[in-house]
Amino acid sequence: MTVEADCGEPVMLATKEPMILKATLTQFPPRGDLYTLAKPVDLVAQDGDPDKVLARITQFSAKTGGL
Repeated sequence: MTVEADCGEPVMLATKEPMILKATLTQFPPRGDLYTLAKPVDLVAQDGDPDKVLARITQFSAKTGGL
């Protein structure tokens, strides 16, 4: 992702580890079920120190497709 501040250069961020979503499925194939983060996702500079966390995603919800 690219993050732009009001007074700085854009920074390209990447996840330190893959994002893991979890859900309790009510049917198969899943349709309309809510997925949430299993744990927070750390973001690091794409070209920088992989151990220096610059941002963290703590909440992220998504629903599966369907009408």
